[in-house]
Amino acid sequence: MPTISAKDRLNKGAENLFFVDKEIPPPDEVFKFYARLDGGEILLNWDIEKDCYLYLDKFSFLDNNLNTYIKASFPEGEILEDEYFGKVKVFYDEVEVTLNIGKAFEKEIIATYQGCNQKGYCYSPIKKFIVIKEKQLIVNN
Repeated sequence: MPTISAKDRLNKGAENLFFVDKEIPPPDEVFKFYARLDGGEILLNWDIEKDCYLYLDKFSFLDNNLNTYIKASFPEGEILEDEYFGKVKVFYDEVEVTLNIGKAFEKEIIATYQGCNQKGYCYSPIKKFIVIKEKQLIVNN
């Protein structure tokens, strides 16, 4: 069975300083990230807390081995008139993204995404490092 793991390389100490107020939870609580391997595809899921959303155009998936971006398949998304970015597509509640990686099972992918809450707080871009290896399935956030 192939291995897939997601490692969060965020500086937790500095990031936690921004979330002292309990009204603004840390990004990993607001955008719960899951990954699984299904044949030659990686399925990435985000459970999004109520009154929060992820921007469609702020997702990117970099194949760190080849230094190229991987095209992802997204659901439709909803239109939002954003005070900073104008008319944008966003995802509420949950989103599942599919990455086709073919038969290459030794790679590292950097998934980047960004979202906000409807109280007016926007999170900095979030990065997850997804490592794929043979024989085991490991997910670390």
